Amino acid sequence: MHFKVFSRSPITAAVILGLLAAQTQVLAQAQPSVPNSSKALQQNPLQQRYTFDLPEQHLLYSLGEFTATTQIAVVRQDGQPINGTAPALRGEMTADEALRTLLADSSLTISYRNGRTAELLEQATSTTVGNQTAFSTLTVSADRIGDDWVYHEPRSVSVISREQIDRLPPRHAADMLVQTPGVTSSVSRHDPGLSVNIRGMQDFGRVNMMIDGMRQNYVESGHQQRNGQMYVDSDLLSDVIIEKGPNAGVHGANAIAGSANFRTINLEDVVLPGNDVGVRFRGNTGVGGEGNGVNFIGSIAVAGRVGDNLELVAARSHRNLGEYSPGSRNQNLIFQRFDRESHEDLVSQDELAVNRLKHTGQTQDSSLFKSRWIISDDQELQFSYIGTELSYNNVSDRRVFDASGPGGVDVISGEDAWNEHGEAEASSDSFAFDYSYNPDNPLIDLHTKFYFVNTENRRVTNPPPNVRADNAWESGMCSPPPNEQWEEECAPGLRNTTHTQTDTIGFQFDNTSNFELGSQGTLSTNYGVEWFQDEGKPNNTSDRDGRNTGYFDQFANSNVNPHGRRDVASAFSSLTWERPKFTLGGGLRYDYYRLRGETTVPYTEENYESRMDRFMRLVGNSYEQAQTRCAEEGHSTSCRNIPIYEQALADPENSGFYNRGTYDPEWLTTTSHMNVDVDREDGQLSPFLNGAYRPNDWLELFAGWGQGWRPPALTETLWEGGHPSDSFSHMFPNPLARPERSTSWEIGANVFKRDVLIQDDQFAAKLSYFDTRVDDYLFASTNNAMPGAPAPELGMGNTAFVNNLAETKFRGLELELNYDAGNWYTGLNYTHMLDAENEFCQHMYYLGSQMERYDQPNEDGTYPDVHYEAIEAGYDSAQDMLDNRTRCHRSMVYNSARTLPNDRGSAYAGMRFFNQDLDIGVRANYAKEILSEGFNDYASYYWPSYLTWDLYASYRLNQHVLFRASVENVRDENYLTAYSDIFSQTYAPGRAVQAGVEIRF
Repeated sequence: MHFKVFSRSPITAAVILGLLAAQTQVLAQAQPSVPNSSKALQQNPLQQRYTFDLPEQHLLYSLGEFTATTQIAVVRQDGQPINGTAPALRGEMTADEALRTLLADSSLTISYRNGRTAELLEQATSTTVGNQTAFSTLTVSADRIGDDWVYHEPRSVSVISREQIDRLPPRHAADMLVQTPGVTSSVSRHDPGLSVNIRGMQDFGRVNMMIDGMRQNYVESGHQQRNGQMYVDSDLLSDVIIEKGPNAGVHGANAIAGSANFRTINLEDVVLPGNDVGVRFRGNTGVGGEGNGVNFIGSIAVAGRVGDNLELVAARSHRNLGEYSPGSRNQNLIFQRFDRESHEDLVSQDELAVNRLKHTGQTQDSSLFKSRWIISDDQELQFSYIGTELSYNNVSDRRVFDASGPGGVDVISGEDAWNEHGEAEASSDSFAFDYSYNPDNPLIDLHTKFYFVNTENRRVTNPPPNVRADNAWESGMCSPPPNEQWEEECAPGLRNTTHTQTDTIGFQFDNTSNFELGSQGTLSTNYGVEWFQDEGKPNNTSDRDGRNTGYFDQFANSNVNPHGRRDVASAFSSLTWERPKFTLGGGLRYDYYRLRGETTVPYTEENYESRMDRFMRLVGNSYEQAQTRCAEEGHSTSCRNIPIYEQALADPENSGFYNRGTYDPEWLTTTSHMNVDVDREDGQLSPFLNGAYRPNDWLELFAGWGQGWRPPALTETLWEGGHPSDSFSHMFPNPLARPERSTSWEIGANVFKRDVLIQDDQFAAKLSYFDTRVDDYLFASTNNAMPGAPAPELGMGNTAFVNNLAETKFRGLELELNYDAGNWYTGLNYTHMLDAENEFCQHMYYLGSQMERYDQPNEDGTYPDVHYEAIEAGYDSAQDMLDNRTRCHRSMVYNSARTLPNDRGSAYAGMRFFNQDLDIGVRANYAKEILSEGFNDYASYYWPSYLTWDLYASYRLNQHVLFRASVENVRDENYLTAYSDIFSQTYAPGRAVQAGVEIRF
């Protein structure tokens, strides 16, 4: 069988791509506004004339708007802050005149490195060194004004800064997301993998998770709380950029929820200002007996410039975590409240006590290397490598009750409730080449990237204790080839090694062109293409006491993490018109995908047997049996029946028993499986609109609307096989799965104001309302009817990814605000989801019923009753009615969107002393409880509310040495992290005290 689906022809795709390209060709005919200037002057951006309309405001932000208008970067070599107020700037003037006007009231002067880079120096040390001036560690650019640039972006975007990460060093990568509104993770403390959830959506690329722009598309099938995870080392990061919602940019393909780009360190993060070579050492460890499992987190990085054109960075990090204790305050509140409900008389406080979480030890070693070649003033080429290796335990979910013993239900006490299956090792390697070209031409700001990412995981699952399996192996019943009736007895005794691998190759290209429209503002366009390919390469083996048992194909070669290849290509273009009071923009994206692979699908064959055929078959069998028995045994009855059968076969309709009910016609159904080649391709055009209005210089109102499209992933299309150690459950593929289609819109406001309470303080806030509706949302359902089979009752067994026939909704509010007065600061973020649950409906026969029997006439010309019922109900046939039969339920939905994230937030406040060298602060973390109505009897779907407190402090001794300390969960609360893995149900760590140092020279 060959599955092939065409939604758009290649000709249609070419036409759409041509329309996108045509937009950029029309724009390229325009020229920047340079009145009364010669061609020679046009080549020097410093002498080009621009129209400015800047209010009196903080100098830093006037410089940012200057850069946005002129594309001239402003850098400062000494790394000191840029303070003061810039005068209002209005009218037409050259870039040089404008910059000098902005700096007129400051103590700074200008040294031009080249036509596109202006360096700021104190007047006392002002020196023009031409092309020998080094890059600064402080850069003012159009999209990076410190960490506050997000409050000037008319869209939902957040930054997790290095400073924020360092305040409370993350034990798990998901800890970095705590202070980001709209973002969470279904973390398991036993598994170091990170799955980013944005506004309730995650998995299979819905969130484009990246390291330095390289997609981390690794997928390992689990219980649908995490399907798509990455391995990242927080110690090698400079920041994290979170983009929320679909967009028409270079990272928007496939990402209907948004993107998370984990950006690693560069030379500026290691080398001190004014130096060409630097070393950075960072070390963090638990303090005495209060470390609570934090053994060591640290790294060393070396960077330097070789001549004027080459920059090198190399780093190595190590992380060692041990088993940890949960909080002692309100101990066992979680499991006591809900595990007791079904077995009240079996559970006591002491039996549920958990003083230590077993099997949470992990080690991680990571490496980084970057080489940046500055070809010329306007060209750069960079090679990057980021790799990490991890070792941890392979742990199943927590089970407090065991009903498998001979004595009935037993209670598993405390820390023994976590069942370790074996060891696990993971690795990820990412390679990239980046090229950028930014000449003295506002039409060209070009970036390209080619990358390769390899991610692997090797899990060893040891067989659980099983007396029947052990007896079967010891008796020799499991030796090759095993007796079919013994397969189910032998399988639980296998040791399985699951090797999962995803290779991703990608290419990105985009360019930005800017146009001056004089008094009409500025026009910019961004356009480009992106392509990436994911290839799954599973390799599973099984053994018994070291002896290979690959002959158990159905168990050893399960294709739950399937082999296959998927290509996604995207062409995009956006246009933005900006004036001082408003911004208007729009864009188009065309996405195309193709998926190829092999799998095994269930199917049924139906054959109608008439009365004559049935009579001849059954009487013929009886005739042959009678002949045999008569010849061998001389059985008188058999011998007497021979002529009767001969006469009946010669003239069936006149035989005495032709019309008996025994020979009524019937349908013979054969259910089996067949290997299929899957070859699917599809495409979609997605539009985007956005706008912003600025009534004054501190308030910006914005709105955006866009559509997204996500085609099915390899796992959703191709997976098949048995559930490990469970012969009852089975996974089935869905080569007919439809792509997801989303419509998202948001409205929001940015507030950024200086001198609110005192001079030079600042208040910043971003408030957003979002609403995303997804059609055909894919989820794993355990309750599916197979072709030719009666529709099952609600229950587990047949698992497949199916499209949700109901609209899947994700709505909520996000708030992020900060106030900084220099010597003290505070901030708050909060996320409120407006819906707690989604409705899930599906076709019961997701592959079709494949039952024609009800639409065939009876011998008398009538049809079965179900055929008439279908016609009366408006269907073409009974098979049509069965194919369209639906069921709405939540009890057998395995997907993170089944229950949406908790309402949650955090608030912090701090003070700075001794010329701001000492920084001490406190953070509060809150999450509202979630108890899913559909799962009142299941503790695994419950997240209790909690409020925890953290303390942090840092002291900079000098520019070379910085000390840090933190206390996480000060009150030692016992809780589950909000929206953590519903099956692992691991407690969050209790109180943990850490201390560390950073040395740079």
